[in-house]
Amino acid sequence: MARAGKKFMVDTSPTKAVVVNSLTRDATVEACIFDLIDNAIDAAGATSRHALLEDLPNELLESYLGYEISLSFSGKSFKIEDNCGGISVAALQGMALRFGQRSSHEGGIGVFGVGLNRALFKLGAVSTLTTDTGSSGAAFKLDVATYLEAAGWQLDAEERPSSGKPGTIIEVLQPPSDISRDFADSDWVAKIRSEIGQRYGRFIAKGLSLKVNGKLAKAAPVLIREDGPVDKEYKLYKDHGVSIHVSYGQHPDYRFTNEAGYDRAKNASLTPEFGWTVLCNDRAILVADTSWKTGWDNFHTEFYGFVGIVEFVSKDANKLPWHTTKTDVDLNNSAYQLALADMRKFAEKWRQFADKRKKGSAKGEKLRPIPPPTPPSAPPSKPLSPQKPNGTKGAPNPPAPTIKPAKKQDHNQSRMVLPQDVDEKHCFDKHLALVHEAKTLDLGIHTYAGLALIRLLFEASVRTYTIRHGHADALKAFAIEQRNTARGTPLTPKQEAEVSGKMEEMLLYLQKTPSIWGTGKAPFIRPSLAKMVKHMPLINGVMHNPFQPVNRTVAFDIRDEILPVMRHVIEN
Repeated sequence: MARAGKKFMVDTSPTKAVVVNSLTRDATVEACIFDLIDNAIDAAGATSRHALLEDLPNELLESYLGYEISLSFSGKSFKIEDNCGGISVAALQGMALRFGQRSSHEGGIGVFGVGLNRALFKLGAVSTLTTDTGSSGAAFKLDVATYLEAAGWQLDAEERPSSGKPGTIIEVLQPPSDISRDFADSDWVAKIRSEIGQRYGRFIAKGLSLKVNGKLAKAAPVLIREDGPVDKEYKLYKDHGVSIHVSYGQHPDYRFTNEAGYDRAKNASLTPEFGWTVLCNDRAILVADTSWKTGWDNFHTEFYGFVGIVEFVSKDANKLPWHTTKTDVDLNNSAYQLALADMRKFAEKWRQFADKRKKGSAKGEKLRPIPPPTPPSAPPSKPLSPQKPNGTKGAPNPPAPTIKPAKKQDHNQSRMVLPQDVDEKHCFDKHLALVHEAKTLDLGIHTYAGLALIRLLFEASVRTYTIRHGHADALKAFAIEQRNTARGTPLTPKQEAEVSGKMEEMLLYLQKTPSIWGTGKAPFIRPSLAKMVKHMPLINGVMHNPFQPVNRTVAFDIRDEILPVMRHVIEN
């Protein structure tokens, strides 16, 4: 008879069968293979980062030259082998196969801690893993049926002497019959080789060698036409440690009906390549997507030719908007929600252009391409070359990036009107274009144009800033009051309706309204604003006085002194 009040424990631990089944049920064969490639690329990245003597200026590596990943498929087995650095005994013992042990690779793509496990359990009944870091080696064998029947969660493994050749070999035997049929099908193998070229195109372009059954996968990166009638547009901003790059434009091979080179059949063949492609740390997650996930309510012929690219980059891969299979996006991720708003805006801009184009086409108007830019003359760069082999069986040394990264510049070292790291989150249309021009205009060469751009950009930035923060009406009322006082008579209703605030009125309003900067920010912004007021006569002289000379040193001083207030009204 049970005793009232006696306490006891309730077992909630999962069975291994439940864990394995839930882990593999919804994962496709392709996703499992990609997981293994991800792990190899992360190992290469970790090896290269370890070899660097200083921090990378950007989150991602610029070179994977010398690294090789080879996949072999047959009806009886699957093998993946690489020279990407190997797995240490310590990592294999406590992290590599532990369910849910998240990756700590900086800027990595193998993030969720389930990829290796999922692939081994999904792809076949028996697997072997042999790995070597160049200084130590290890190996284990996984028999799925035996493992599931065993009481514990550990696998038997053994240390082995190092061959001096870093890398890992994973072989999966006895695949299920449906997977075996795919592995033996040459068309399926060709298809996955093509998809690997899409998903890992950025890495291949950076020098990574990826072979499938002995044949190299070719990089198939998404490109945007540079000289077409549609302006290529982009934005750059950050959200909680995630850099977001959004760009869109015209497919390089697509031609409109009223554009030279139009080919209906060629356009039709390009249809699967239209839409948004989403990348996380260079790894493609969605490719040419035209679904609601990327903001499309109804993708139809009006959007044919549209190509968009969204890149999310972070040292902490856990912050990126991807699902555990890395073939879908996390719609609840704040960085993705920010990007999605711009994706919809860019798609609408394309629709508006398409509408105007159709009307122009009906009138017989022809679309003309934008003349390509003249490339600046520069000395040829030294070509990149793979690492030389060492003396051990022709194996390559643990590769490192062939270009040593430069230290991050501060704005005082930049010649451009604006530094490259200015956040573009709140910029759009003309304001966005002005920010981009400021990031590319060399103030040392184009001094007068640069100062004119500073004035134009500051005015546009203040205008959008006051609208964003609810000060537009107050600024207009202030400007009307200033003009009424100066005139001695009030403006007419029609004149008042046309008031938006001149540059001088904006500056005076900003000086008299310190609350506009936000809590605690006024002491840091007002000195820079005062400098802008001081420099306005000279800047106006550049705009209106044909005899006003300006020294380049003075121009750089102006830029540096007004940068704090300029950055604030753009970014906040």
